[in-house]
Amino acid sequence: MFKKILLPLDLTDRHAAALRLAADLARQGGGEVTLLHVVEVIPGLSREEEAPFYTRLERKAAAHLERWAGELSSAQVTVRGEVVFGERVREVLDYVSQAGVDLIVLTSPPFEPDRPIAGLGSLSYRIGLVCKCPVLLVK
Repeated sequence: MFKKILLPLDLTDRHAAALRLAADLARQGGGEVTLLHVVEVIPGLSREEEAPFYTRLERKAAAHLERWAGELSSAQVTVRGEVVFGERVREVLDYVSQAGVDLIVLTSPPFEPDRPIAGLGSLSYRIGLVCKCPVLLVK
């Protein structure tokens, strides 16, 4: 079963279904879930020059991850949170390689029948195409 499950999160509350699924998989296999948030670094606005700005973003992300981690902990799942800086797809892929992740669980954008290809530029789609480990999209 999957031992290291990665759940990349943005700061919305739309990830409840993915969180429940990741928790179930982790419990079944005795694994752990890592909640990852990537603070996108704005080109031309370096972290060093704008430290207070990026520090506020990091604190907000950490608080958001703590809230979700609390739900996993209460469900008897080993969980940890990570906040990193950079470009989202690249940072997720780097984290997968460095941490030995064996499954990514992602929230998929909703399907729009009138615009069937609308989700092709989404983060979940891009990660699913290039990641070497299995990716589970949750709708």
